[in-house]
Amino acid sequence: RFVVLCEDDEHSRFAHHTLRKLGRQYRELRILVCPSGREAADNWVRKHYPEEVALHRRKASSQEGLALIVLIDADRLSVDQRHEQLGEALRSSNLAERGPSEKVVIWVPKRHIETWIAELLHGDANEEDDYKNAMRGADYQTAAQRFVEHVRNAGNYPSGLLPSMSRALDETARLPQ
Repeated sequence: RFVVLCEDDEHSRFAHHTLRKLGRQYRELRILVCPSGREAADNWVRKHYPEEVALHRRKASSQEGLALIVLIDADRLSVDQRHEQLGEALRSSNLAERGPSEKVVIWVPKRHIETWIAELLHGDANEEDDYKNAMRGADYQTAAQRFVEHVRNAGNYPSGLLPSMSRALDETARLPQ
């Protein structure tokens, strides 16, 4: 019922724990992760995004409670640039832009998911530094719990929250209840 399209195991782990803490059962989740070593993970996500959106749209027309969550790092791009790349992938596949009521959620951590993990666990991350090595072995379950606490406080986010995380929290409102 919830499909997650993501770059790597860290994305998968974060999405899995977050969705479980939002009340989703394991059997409701289908997580698609870029196969290791085949191609750049962000390219893989962008390449598969149109087909997953098309599949989601076909199923959503007859079934309620479905969602597609896309998790792609901004890396050195801006969050807006990543969103634009995903929009371009739809246009290139002759698909309509993502509509405001579609249950298609896009989470774009700036620089990496590890930036969000550092922020959620320690509260002092920024979107310029690289936290990949510093977050090896981090507690993704606790990070997901804190993300979900922010989700539940919709619009009342702490001051100083990372802009990319704030945008993702707003995106999360698209998920079916």
